[in-house]
Amino acid sequence: MNTKQLQNDFPEDEAAIYGVALSLDAFLLNGIPCGVLQQSLFPGFLEKVAGNLLRDLARLEAQAPHAPIASHPKVTESLTTLRARCQQLIDLVTGLSSFRSQSLEQLHTTVFQIPLRREACVRQIQELEEYFQVPRPFYQSRPAHSTAAVNNFLADLDRIFIQECNEPEA
Repeated sequence: MNTKQLQNDFPEDEAAIYGVALSLDAFLLNGIPCGVLQQSLFPGFLEKVAGNLLRDLARLEAQAPHAPIASHPKVTESLTTLRARCQQLIDLVTGLSSFRSQSLEQLHTTVFQIPLRREACVRQIQELEEYFQVPRPFYQSRPAHSTAAVNNFLADLDRIFIQECNEPEA
């Protein structure tokens, strides 16, 4: 499912929230393998998927005036926090571009933070769903295999990077 399809199938605010959630996971699931681990094969890819996440976040921010009036201050605060957390995650993953020159300890520390930062973003998205009164929250309605794929990838991230460090650069 892409963001164009979301816009046709769901109200704009719900589609915008779903778009951010999908872009967040696409940033990690696609950005790390192609934009970090295989960056020489896909130059600029990480920047592209980070840009997609920020674009979808801007679309969600544009929906803030459409939230229930009583929620406006909370929505504004939550969107500001979500943007900051997404940017932290982008910076963290972008910093991994030089993972081959990092110490194992530094690499492990950085990789360990990625699932934590994603979870912080997910909590903000869920909070926004409440404020916008979204009838079908994204993470609750998402197919179990999709959730498992993201969770398994993040759980295996440390091993993936260690394995890459032990292989010759492509």
